[in-house]
Amino acid sequence: MNLRIRRIQGGLVCALGLAGTLGFQAPVLGQTATTVTITPTAAGVRLGTAFQFTARVTGNTNTTVAWTVALPAGDTGSPGTVNTGGLYTPPAALPSGNTAIVTVTSLAAPTASASATVTLLNPYPALSSTFPGSVTVGAFTLTANGSNFVNGAQLIFGGVALPTTFVSATRLTATGTAVQSQNNTRVAVAVTNPAPGPATSTDAVTVTVGSLDGPAKITATAAARFLDQAAFGPDAATIVHVQGTGLDGYITEQLSAPVSPYPDPVNIPVNLALVQARFFANAVHGQDQLGQRVALALSEIMVASGVEENTPAQLVPYLQVFQKNAFGNFRTLMNDITLNVAMGEYLDMRNNDKAAGTALANENYARELMQLFTIGLSVLNPDGTLKLDAAGNAIPTYDQATVQSFAKVYTGWTYPTKPGATLAKHNPAYYVGPMEAFDANHDTTAKTLLQYAAPAGVLTSLPAGQTAAKDLAQALDNIFYHPNLAPFISKQLIQHLVTSNPSPGYVNRVATVFYDNGSGVRGDLAMVVRAILLDPEARAGDNGTAFNLPIGNVPPGGTGDAANDPGTVAIGTHLHQAPRGGAKFSTVAGHLREPMFVIPAILRGLGAQVNDTNALNSLSTSLGQNVFSPPSVFSYFAPGYQIPADFSAGATLGGPEYQLQSPSAAVGRINVLNTMIYGSLGNGALIDLTALTNLGNSPPALMLAINNAFFYGLMPPNMRSDILSAVNAAATGTTAAAAKARAQAALYLALSSSYYNVEH
Repeated sequence: MNLRIRRIQGGLVCALGLAGTLGFQAPVLGQTATTVTITPTAAGVRLGTAFQFTARVTGNTNTTVAWTVALPAGDTGSPGTVNTGGLYTPPAALPSGNTAIVTVTSLAAPTASASATVTLLNPYPALSSTFPGSVTVGAFTLTANGSNFVNGAQLIFGGVALPTTFVSATRLTATGTAVQSQNNTRVAVAVTNPAPGPATSTDAVTVTVGSLDGPAKITATAAARFLDQAAFGPDAATIVHVQGTGLDGYITEQLSAPVSPYPDPVNIPVNLALVQARFFANAVHGQDQLGQRVALALSEIMVASGVEENTPAQLVPYLQVFQKNAFGNFRTLMNDITLNVAMGEYLDMRNNDKAAGTALANENYARELMQLFTIGLSVLNPDGTLKLDAAGNAIPTYDQATVQSFAKVYTGWTYPTKPGATLAKHNPAYYVGPMEAFDANHDTTAKTLLQYAAPAGVLTSLPAGQTAAKDLAQALDNIFYHPNLAPFISKQLIQHLVTSNPSPGYVNRVATVFYDNGSGVRGDLAMVVRAILLDPEARAGDNGTAFNLPIGNVPPGGTGDAANDPGTVAIGTHLHQAPRGGAKFSTVAGHLREPMFVIPAILRGLGAQVNDTNALNSLSTSLGQNVFSPPSVFSYFAPGYQIPADFSAGATLGGPEYQLQSPSAAVGRINVLNTMIYGSLGNGALIDLTALTNLGNSPPALMLAINNAFFYGLMPPNMRSDILSAVNAAATGTTAAAAKARAQAALYLALSSSYYNVEH
């Protein structure tokens, strides 16, 4: 406490200078002292986050303030920054004393100020994956990938802290020993950061000890091809695993696999790039491969784009909706995505006011939920084909009046209420939890919904006077039970996972499971996904026999089978001239690998290590897919996009992903592959070509390894022969450099081929 003495009109006044929460200025006679307070007066703040301080000025009509931050005397390092609104951002690294002082000062009375003490804490660690994902009983070495690791962090294996080496903020290595009691189990792993503020990751990551595999039930060819549909591509270990579990066993296992985490938006910097980088880390290393594929497909159907929802706080809860519901019930997914805040912002359902005067309820969500997310524009048969009226025209599923009526249903919903606040008509932006209803802002008039022969208990119109929650539940039921929903969603999931051109029979078989999972349950996504992947049409090529259908004349003596006929190269729904003459051929099986799939598929096949510092999204963006940021609510491509007639020889072939495949994008794929094979992806994505380089002096063995890793062992003979000739010409001699050059050339030619870029 400081004692200041001032003379006021001939007298002496003692003024107490108070340090801490109260800044003080001695009053002039007849005036009130200016004081400044700061809230809170002390806070613990973790690196990588931010903290909001508030200030209050009394005794002065000018309430403007200045904010500063400094280290205590004698400390070294950076104190961080504080902006003009009092938002404090910690430094990148802890200063020597782990403390900073935030001060707010009155601009009108500069001697009036207040300060708060900030105790700086280590960040929350985030663990995305380990490499390898499985170990044997006995000694092992693990690499932990993630973010926010600090020096002194430890990897925790089954509750035991392991001797750990800090490599970087995104990578640790650790050694340990798996005991017999852990054999044939999944052991939970985590990362703990040390004091100050010790914290342990909460991500659900496990390591398999031993083998969960039984004797081989299927061929490696079938397992590898299946993993192109049920995972982000095959890798050597998972091929062996699927051989042991069988296809159905692998699906069952995946239904309960630990969900690959996204960084907690509360504890990471406000930057979407980290979430996009985590997508690739999860895709390469995550144990929930099928769950990720299904969640990605659903997010490309029910779109809220990162172009607008561009912070982790907005986007991560949206992504978690699909992770949570990938194998759940579609009706639950409809509810959760409807009340998701990012979706509410993107399609204007949050703070959607009931009609007042000439202002009507916003129609965006009402329209897109029906048109794009659930039933489509036209009435369908159960096999996904259009149902036509007597004049041969498509029948609309709804009209503008229906949209306006549903728009009324979606009124009255606002952001979740912040802790400690009170629900208001328009809550301030907040992203934790689902949107909440403010019933006084909900349209309570009667509403006409979709008109069809609904089952008992499902309404086609809503009575007046209902709450927002009741209207919403009954309106979503009305859409959920519409006959279009099953074929509309089933076909799109088939297109994303298996083939652009499913037959009507394939769609009908899957839609039948959507209607009823065999136990009377509608919308069971786990059973729908199982039906998609195990359908005879999906498995038609597993044994390596012909599954490519010619759409031109078969060359004399040719079979039309691209897998075996040297006169034919089939590349999915794209037409290609056979390199040695003959007609053009295509296949109605498979689909073009979209950029967000082909990049991790190649990395998985090469056994790459990927962590949160990767820049892989820049490669995907260059090919037309900025991860989680489609250009509009219509996603990256339309499910009904067809191959131009010039390339399909009169056949009508669907090819949704080909909407991204411009001539420049086709060249871009080759350039991206050049970067992956010949260039550098940076420390965030490391490829080790040693295994293939070791085969570089034996080109036939090299080609066999690439064939098995990326082509299910079914590379067409003429393609294999042509690449082998090029590889032999790539270098001379048997030096290590020559072997590497041949390995790189073989990979580059094989993986840039149209045959690889279309998943068969």
